[in-house]
Amino acid sequence: MTYPTGHVDLGGGCHAWLQPDGGWGLNNAGLIAGSGESLLIDTLFDTRLTAAMLARLAPVTAEARVRRVVNTHGNGDHWFGNHLLADAEIISSAATLADMREAGPDQVRTLLADPGRAGAVARRLFGGYRFEDVVPAYPTTTFDRELTLRVGTIDVRLIEVGPAHTAGDTVVHVPSAGVIYAGDIVFAGCTPIAWQGSIANWLRACDRIAALGAHTIVPGHGPVTTVAAVRAQAAYLRFVQDEAAPRHGRGMTFTEAARDIDLGEYAALPERERLIVNVHAVYRELDPLTPPLDGPAAFECLGELMEDLL
Repeated sequence: MTYPTGHVDLGGGCHAWLQPDGGWGLNNAGLIAGSGESLLIDTLFDTRLTAAMLARLAPVTAEARVRRVVNTHGNGDHWFGNHLLADAEIISSAATLADMREAGPDQVRTLLADPGRAGAVARRLFGGYRFEDVVPAYPTTTFDRELTLRVGTIDVRLIEVGPAHTAGDTVVHVPSAGVIYAGDIVFAGCTPIAWQGSIANWLRACDRIAALGAHTIVPGHGPVTTVAAVRAQAAYLRFVQDEAAPRHGRGMTFTEAARDIDLGEYAALPERERLIVNVHAVYRELDPLTPPLDGPAAFECLGELMEDLL
C-alpha cells in the first residue's frame, strides 16, 4: 500500500503526518495549528522518527508552538516520542495513562530480548526501530468520556470511545474543519487488532465516528480517508465475530478457530495474522473467564499464525 509520505495539509488548521505503508509501528500523527499555538496528536515509535517529524512540521509550528500533545491510546508507536515534547502539556484518557504504565519502553525492550518465538516475532516486526534512548513521558492531564479544548480559535473535542483497540482509546474531532483524528480506532487498508478491548465496543465506536459527520478521517495507520473506511473496518470486525462465535460454541480453542477461518475477501489485507488476536477478543467477550493475552503470549500467537499463513 503506497500513499503520500510526511506532511499533508488538510485545511482549516488541520495537518496530518503519514508513515506509509501503515504497517507494524508505522503510525500516523496529527497537528492542529491555531493562532499562536498547536496541538500535536500522537508522537511516533522512537526518538529518530519523532524528531524527523517535528523538524518537517517546523514551518507550521514556528508561529504556532506545540503547547499540548494528545495521546490517543497507549501503544508505544503513538507515544514513545513524547519525551521530545516534555515541556508541553500531555493529555490522554485516564485509561490510556494506566495502559502506558503497563506497557512502556522497558516492556518493549524486554520483549525484544526474549529468546523464544515471541522475541523473534517482535524483532521481525520492530527490529528497525531504536528504543535505547526512549524515556517515558506520561500524560500530565487526564480525562474521562470527553474533553473540549481550544487551540487558538479552533474548538477540539477529545472523545473517549474505548476500550476497543486497547484499554483506552480516544478520537479527536475538529468540527469546524470536518476532520477526525481516529488513532487506532481506524486502520485504513490494513488489518485492525483488538489488543485488550471489546470488538462489540469497537463497532459502537465506529458508529459514533460515522455519526459525527466528518468528511476527512486520519486513521492511526494508512492513508487519509473517509467514513467509507470506517464502514469497511466495521464489516471486518463483524466478520470476525460471525466466524469466531460458532467455533467457540463447538469447543474449538481460539488458535484452532483462527487457523480454521477462511479470510476470504480479507485475505489480501496486510497484517492478516492479527486475526488470531481478534478471535481471542471475541472469545473473551463470550467467556469473561478466558485468560488475557499478555505481550509475550500475543506475539507467540501471532508467530504461530504467521507461519501458517506463509
